Amino acid sequence: MKRRDFGFALMGGLTAALLPLRMAKAMATPKKRFIFVIARGGWDPLLTLAPMFQASAIQMPPESSPASIGGIALTDSAMRPSVRSFFEQHAAKSLIIHGLSVRSVAHDVCETTMLTGSATGSSPDHATRLAASSSVALPHLVVEGPSLPGELAPLVTRTGRAGQLQALVDGSIMERADVATSPLSRPTRELVDGFLARRLAAFADTSPRLGQEALEALSRKRRIEQLRGEVSFATDGSIESQIELAVSVLGADIAQCVTISPPISWDSHTDSDNQQTQYWEALFLALSRLMSRLAATPSPGTTASSSLAEDTVVVCLSEMSRTPRLNADQGRDHWPWTSALLVGPGLTGGRAVGGYDANYSGLGIDPATGETDPNRAATSPAQLGATLLALADLDASVFGPRVEPLLGVLT
Repeated sequence: MKRRDFGFALMGGLTAALLPLRMAKAMATPKKRFIFVIARGGWDPLLTLAPMFQASAIQMPPESSPASIGGIALTDSAMRPSVRSFFEQHAAKSLIIHGLSVRSVAHDVCETTMLTGSATGSSPDHATRLAASSSVALPHLVVEGPSLPGELAPLVTRTGRAGQLQALVDGSIMERADVATSPLSRPTRELVDGFLARRLAAFADTSPRLGQEALEALSRKRRIEQLRGEVSFATDGSIESQIELAVSVLGADIAQCVTISPPISWDSHTDSDNQQTQYWEALFLALSRLMSRLAATPSPGTTASSSLAEDTVVVCLSEMSRTPRLNADQGRDHWPWTSALLVGPGLTGGRAVGGYDANYSGLGIDPATGETDPNRAATSPAQLGATLLALADLDASVFGPRVEPLLGVLT
């Protein structure tokens, strides 16, 4: 790649990477921030979130018992102490939604459906929709995990497993060319930025909307450059490292939504109960760390006493769950009903809504009250998405008039 091309890629900002050619109409920044924690592969809520001990058709994990912690019914076990510890501290702001129906047992279809509310793959995922009205530099930052932004793809930035985003920000990407090239000097960068600003302003005269969006992208690029040395976008892949980055970018007010994902597959077709015990224990240990970091980090643009824990919602989910009974290999196969955990402000916490029947099929929820309603269809991922939009004071009707947000679970 030529020096000129590298200079534009770096100094033209992250403009090319961040330019929102199809951003939604500008709105006020949502009041709430979001961190999505995606457990890929299909978790088993029976070990933690769904205590189905009274159903004879369901084979509950050994060395487990029903418990009520902070008003929430859970599966308790001495082998998973971090689950109990988490809810002892955070049950009051935790909401569990049971019986979500993904209507498939194929990983890709279920993941698409859970994240977007549709199996087609053409709709933006919930995290990107939540970030669409934000004016921050990186509306939806994906540290690790899936992203299906559809037409809102320009709003999404991935850090890159090889540290590509950090390399772009600090200039070291210049060394990755076939022929290593030195970054431009600061005066030259300022000249490039000034040239771009003048050209974009002229472009705005003929195409006001696109010109304005391009200028906003240049402004976001400058905001990221100002944070050189203060925020590192590099991680080592661990969930702990992902958490640190997620909290850092929210605290610096350069992201609205962040997606992270534990670096394991939950697809336990053999020895499932033992494997998933380890996965759940590690997950809730990480979630406790995440909540502590949010509580210790000031929320940008607020009083010194306000922390990110007061305006950040953690959405923890998986694309499917596991069968109610073990297979011949002591594993559990794919199951099309599952549960999700939401933690944060604006929720009627200390509560689990929805449920499962005796055969482990999902039960519906009355949208107005949040109470279980067996006469309704199981809650859909589209309803989950609409509920999250309503939680952020955004327009939930983008999912269509037949998708009702669960307003009864919101404060």
